Amino acid sequence: MREILAKIVEFLKSAKCKNVSTFDLSENGEEKYFIIASAANCDDAKRAADDLAVQIKYDGEKDGYHKGEWIILNAQPIIIHIFTATERAKYNLDRLYKSKEINVLKPLKNKKSK
Repeated sequence: MREILAKIVEFLKSAKCKNVSTFDLSENGEEKYFIIASAANCDDAKRAADDLAVQIKYDGEKDGYHKGEWIILNAQPIIIHIFTATERAKYNLDRLYKSKEINVLKPLKNKKSK
């Protein structure tokens, strides 16, 4: 699962999303992950959501897409949140889940260096 999470994080970064964070919200043997990213504006958030949906073959709803301020792709067990910076600061999910944050890129980088 970490490799899939890492690929999504890397993709969002390549799509010019900033402050991409990953949280492991798994409990009682049930996997659940949040990825939270910021886009410069609504158009960039929509573009990132569209491109990511193609990349991960996601054909579900993109909640919040119409406004573009907070777009959610529910690709269970991974839920991706793409915010504008203003909306991300307003809802501050990072603070809520801070203790659950994980670095999915570190293990990937260690594998490459071997």
